[in-house]
Amino acid sequence: MKKNLLFIASVATLLLASCTTNKPAQEVNHIKKIVFPGDYPDPSIVREGNDFYMTHSSFTYYPGLLVWHSTDLVNWEPISRAVPDQEYSIFAPEICKVGDKFYIYYPSSAGRNFVVMADNPAGPWEGPFEVAAEGIDPGHVYAENGKQYLYTNNCFAVELTEDGLAAAGERQKLYDGWEFPSDWETEGMWLESPKLFKRGDYFYLVTAEGGTAGPATSHMVVVARSKSATGPWENMPSNPLVHTYSADEEWWSKGHGTIFDDAEGNWYIVYHSYRNSYHTLGRTTIIESIDWTEDGWPKLANEENTFVEDTPESAQYATLRDYSNPVMWAKWGPGFEGAELLTTTAVDRAYEISAEFELQPGAKAGLYLFYNEDAYIGMQETANHFFMRIRNDKNVVTTEKSLDGENWTVVESNVDVSGYHHNTHGGFFALRPATMKSEGATCKNFEYKVL
Repeated sequence: MKKNLLFIASVATLLLASCTTNKPAQEVNHIKKIVFPGDYPDPSIVREGNDFYMTHSSFTYYPGLLVWHSTDLVNWEPISRAVPDQEYSIFAPEICKVGDKFYIYYPSSAGRNFVVMADNPAGPWEGPFEVAAEGIDPGHVYAENGKQYLYTNNCFAVELTEDGLAAAGERQKLYDGWEFPSDWETEGMWLESPKLFKRGDYFYLVTAEGGTAGPATSHMVVVARSKSATGPWENMPSNPLVHTYSADEEWWSKGHGTIFDDAEGNWYIVYHSYRNSYHTLGRTTIIESIDWTEDGWPKLANEENTFVEDTPESAQYATLRDYSNPVMWAKWGPGFEGAELLTTTAVDRAYEISAEFELQPGAKAGLYLFYNEDAYIGMQETANHFFMRIRNDKNVVTTEKSLDGENWTVVESNVDVSGYHHNTHGGFFALRPATMKSEGATCKNFEYKVL
């Protein structure tokens, strides 16, 4: 435990980034915006006053659970990583407030749920503590009687202890989901991502159905409500709230939503989606404004399918591409080729990465676009000094290397990597820029250039 706390505290101290001065959230009300292009799946968000904090699934990339901060829901800065190296994958977290502390509940590929906590989302984060709760995709709620419950997939829920760190009873099945039309093309019911909040007299249960990948029309966001945090639940007559209805749309498999408000009473939903034909980039985080019907149901404020997207020169893109910031990198937990593999997130459909390497005798290093051990493209070298670059032009990749940085040799050209994604290789990852280094290898001057 002390080792973990020291590690997380040092990461937070090194990587804390100060936030830009942003507009109040109410000035960007009725937004429909792409805020995290690239591999930012399963977004979870919490508000404290005028401050918003968000985290995403980190899978086998560690340190895990990168936490972001914003005051306007448009510009975001990375402030900490909450979980050190562990021997399992982390996915579908829930960031929330429990008492006067911030908690992140998360499931793991080991089949167990854990929680970390902090006084401030910038860290240090304490834990992890194992929560004796079965299932995935945790969602935390304070009930009308002050008790806490943790919902998980298939909408089972378990009461928690007062400190929120452990289960206090047996789990119960509390909701069966909304029955979508049988002719919709999905992966199946897959009732997941239970997220809860209270507005007025009602608790609202926001869930994902249909499967998170597969067909373009698979995923969706479904809403139900009840006067009690444990049900019984009434389905929204206009379900689903969010859904991709056709593969012709720009954004596929929209789902996994969380509804939240700002300090001025404006409401929003955050969810993830694949860009049409770019499963390789992973799932993008999108924010939309929410309006309310007269009878108390949420609806999208702008029902058009056009989303606002920053230009490549925007401040948000600059932050997402700040690969000089160590917090933007995480290692692939299993390693690769007997060496350390550091990965980061590409946010553009066409880009070029390059790096210079210096090696001691017996060392090796390389540059890759890496999905997993079965789906990657790149090269490695054992010379004492060399350069590498990889161009990804809309899923068509060319790799090159050089000994002097001026005269380049093509290693592979015009390789189609459009199939390097979950639907063909599993895992829910993304095709990520990566550097591979064994002991005695140094990577210098990594660059990412938009094409």
